[in-house]
Amino acid sequence: MKRRRFLKNSLLAGAAFTIVPRHVLGRGYQPPSDTLTKAVIGVGGMGQWHAFNAPGKLLAVCDVDANHLNRTLAKADPSVQGYHNYRQLLQRDDIDIIHIATPPHWHALISAHAAKAGKAVWCEKPMTRTIGEGQRLVKIIQQHGTIFRVNTWFRFTGNFYHFGTPVLPIKKILENRLLGWPLRVVINESTGFSWKFYWQGRVDLQAEWIPEELDYDFWLGPAPYKPYNHHRVHTTFRGYWDYDGGGLGDMGQHYLDPVQYLLEKDDTSPVFVEADAPQQHPDAVGTWREIRLKYADGCEIILD
Repeated sequence: MKRRRFLKNSLLAGAAFTIVPRHVLGRGYQPPSDTLTKAVIGVGGMGQWHAFNAPGKLLAVCDVDANHLNRTLAKADPSVQGYHNYRQLLQRDDIDIIHIATPPHWHALISAHAAKAGKAVWCEKPMTRTIGEGQRLVKIIQQHGTIFRVNTWFRFTGNFYHFGTPVLPIKKILENRLLGWPLRVVINESTGFSWKFYWQGRVDLQAEWIPEELDYDFWLGPAPYKPYNHHRVHTTFRGYWDYDGGGLGDMGQHYLDPVQYLLEKDDTSPVFVEADAPQQHPDAVGTWREIRLKYADGCEIILD
């Protein structure tokens, strides 16, 4: 049985398996069962963290921008192989985990292909660009028994994103209803200004020459074609509906997920949503002033 299949089946079935201690095999020897292997698709931004900081032995990296790919290979071990097309990477049998750090419009498709290839998946947030994509991907993950992780974990690490506020002690207080119920939670610019004021799109972008190092057609992938402009790609792609959902759709998860966890709302959704915002452009994500979410039990989340 192939190793990645054994690991997946063992974890899913709850079966016990043995990790051979290093000292049994000799000083300095690292047994194969001690090391999971990984590949990273998309290495222009957070992909650098996945490549060089996330656990696992890096075997391969992939990017449609040659500058990103070459920069990463220059930092990596010489044995690491670079790919332009992620489909070729997924054909390898020696990779356990696929890390996905592309723009979100690619997340669902690459995750589905990785699941069908028998890989475990560690995907950057947001999991998908739309609710429909997310629902379909969940079905594929379940069908293939895929181990899937989204890179949003602040409910588990003990503090909110970058602000040091403890999550678990607050959880205990709320579970005991010491603050009463229902609750109103207000998230304002002091606890997340970047996803309110940054990452907006620009309207009426002019077509520009495509850089030689970028395969723009492949970068667009499942998104509708729009003429290239540097503001559509790389660090500013979040400002366009075709690729992401602005700061709220992207970084908003880091703030909203722990709140949802604290309010015990993982299995439900708001029954009322009200947004105070100007008319949104069909292409470029705009700003907003306030969003209110209300749940059936009276709890509220206010994005101020």
